[in-house]
Amino acid sequence: MRLAIAILFVAVLVACRPAALHGDEPPAVGKVADLETRLKTGLRARRPEEHRFIERVVLLVREGNLPGKLVDSTYLWAIERQQKYPYPLFERALRIQADRLGLDL
Repeated sequence: MRLAIAILFVAVLVACRPAALHGDEPPAVGKVADLETRLKTGLRARRPEEHRFIERVVLLVREGNLPGKLVDSTYLWAIERQQKYPYPLFERALRIQADRLGLDL
């Protein structure tokens, strides 16, 4: 009886896999879109120029000019340092890092 329940459970799990596991959508597209949403909400971007900066960062990551790991680590650092409104720290730190890479944000 337990074996039959276990087999049924596994069969249901296999049948109900999310579409992302089937390869319907390229992972990079979803990842970049998630990055933009995460940055805008996590950094609490409010003003239009803040949204434009984040959109520029996401575009540079999508083009491969700005490493995504650098953006992620700067995002996490800014949130840890300033939980109430982390955007200014994120922008300042990311601009410094981008200057070191020769990029103009």
